[in-house]
Amino acid sequence: MALRWPGREMGMEFQFSEKLLLALLILSSAGLFVWNLRAKIGLILEGPTDRVRTDHLGKRLARTVREVLLQTRVIGQRPVVGALHAAVFLGFLLFAIETVEHFLEGFSFSILEPLLGPALPGFRAGMTGVAAVVAVAILGLAFRRFVLVKTSPDPRSVTSGIVALFIFLLMVSYLNGISSNPVAPHANWWLHAIIILVFPHLILKSKHFHILMAPITLFFRGERLGDYVPLDLEALAEADVEEVCLGLEKVRNLPWKMRMDFFTCVECRRCTEACPAAQAGTALDPRGFILAGRQTLRAGRPDDQVSDTVISDEALGFCVTCGACENGCPVGVEHLQLLVGAKRAQALATGKGVVASDYFRAIETYGNPFGQPRADRRKLISDLEMPRFSGADGEWLLWLGCVWGYNPELRSAVRAFQEVLNTAGTRWGVLDEEPCCGHHSRRQGDEAQFQDLARRSLEILRQKKAKQIVTPCPHCLHTLRREHSSPDGDYRPQIVHYSELMHTLVVEGRLQFKPNGAQREAAYHDPCYLARYEAIIDAPRAVLAATGTTVRELPHRRGQTLCCGGGAAGFVRELEPEQRLDRVRRAEIVGSGADLLVTACPECRMMLGAAVDQTKDLAEVVAESVRAGQAGTRLAEPELTALGK
Repeated sequence: MALRWPGREMGMEFQFSEKLLLALLILSSAGLFVWNLRAKIGLILEGPTDRVRTDHLGKRLARTVREVLLQTRVIGQRPVVGALHAAVFLGFLLFAIETVEHFLEGFSFSILEPLLGPALPGFRAGMTGVAAVVAVAILGLAFRRFVLVKTSPDPRSVTSGIVALFIFLLMVSYLNGISSNPVAPHANWWLHAIIILVFPHLILKSKHFHILMAPITLFFRGERLGDYVPLDLEALAEADVEEVCLGLEKVRNLPWKMRMDFFTCVECRRCTEACPAAQAGTALDPRGFILAGRQTLRAGRPDDQVSDTVISDEALGFCVTCGACENGCPVGVEHLQLLVGAKRAQALATGKGVVASDYFRAIETYGNPFGQPRADRRKLISDLEMPRFSGADGEWLLWLGCVWGYNPELRSAVRAFQEVLNTAGTRWGVLDEEPCCGHHSRRQGDEAQFQDLARRSLEILRQKKAKQIVTPCPHCLHTLRREHSSPDGDYRPQIVHYSELMHTLVVEGRLQFKPNGAQREAAYHDPCYLARYEAIIDAPRAVLAATGTTVRELPHRRGQTLCCGGGAAGFVRELEPEQRLDRVRRAEIVGSGADLLVTACPECRMMLGAAVDQTKDLAEVVAESVRAGQAGTRLAEPELTALGK
């Protein structure tokens, strides 16, 4: 097919009346688009500011470029569909200059001819290939959406069909226009122009608004998963009663970024597919409450309760803040900010719908979620003859956490890690009094209790001059690392997960094993706060490999792990069997055929304890291999990028 430059070279001429009509159409389309866009942006900007979202500009820009141009979040867990979407998106970007050229041709102008000169035919040949790829990609997406109904989880809609048709017609009309023998070139040119003029309005009135909003949403997104904005309780105590905002109680309290998220949502259902509560059949539907938020803003009732219009109290009660919804969102919607914000309103403002009341009381009265006397932890330390932390140089502080400290069923894991540390010749000790870190209090909405616990924990750690802290609990790890910060920033201890420390001890040759090789095979469960929040994925597997254990990977693993249901105080909550989140993960574990399950989280160990014949803590597996003794294996030097970050 010979390629030509369309327009004047092909003898196409535009009458003055056509040029006038084209100018009127362009101005009318642009004016209407700006008017409607202004109304939608107005709904977004009515929301208050929750935090600074222009800090770390370099990091934000780099992340946005990576996630927008490379489509890393879109490709995610759906590589084939993501690749097709990426082809359409990048094709649209490349066609931007051709779109400008197309309308200039209607006024007998060109920018490409003087700009490219003799290179214009080569450019057009390249754009021919791009148009063909985009046409094939959009057909593939449409076929999956509307023909493979059982395969596609995406909801069908008339708007999506029209958008797909428009994109296909744009590519076909372009290819027809530059061919050597175009069909009805004049009508073809106008068809291409009309579709382009209508397309922005279709975008504005549908979920395809994300084409404009996704890059902005990704830029303003929080720096990390679950980066909650602390409540300034002192300032709130001094404020007028009418000005106090204790969480997301009313629609008017929804921040502008959250409102932007509502309108950016692409309705793909990835968040709901990933949500363990949704998989378990509970009332929680991440996609549902994001779309409900959009409808609520359109309704224009700022004094409505968030719990009445956006997400119900019942649905809120099933969120365990595992982060799967937000992690899987291709456009960077921050579901967790809404979930935790609404829980704050429950706990601190309205007092209704709170599912963690017993948990809050147990923490307040006993200092632990089990309601056990503090003497139980002291007895554990005494029975196991654990050394007290002295603060000496090179000494590790073992932060036991509430589950290891108060649940007698996990004493074997405590004893095992103690044995590992002693065998490796590690200097370590525990605290006589260790307050709860407050992790679950924050995630169930009681920010006041969390801040009190965080202050007490920080005071003790500073007083004890702890410079190196190791903990078996991913929840404690995340909270101590990310959320316990000294006001002046002068106290920054190294905080690691016990899997990281054991990995280091193996690499340094301080732990010797008698490998079991193929004799031992185990399913490994990635804890949400270890894999998804802290990106500690390889260290536990490397430790298991060093012991001779072959890991049988589960369908949901690594960053896409499936929650055990223990987060946000779920490990102490009584639920009906059909509402328990752990049953979904248990079914996966049983389906793997493994007889041994290994966990690296005390709460996961509690929730999944009876999933298979044997469930062991990672430290127990290591201790057993250490006891086997004799010559062991040594790992190659790894990159411990997560250690102490």
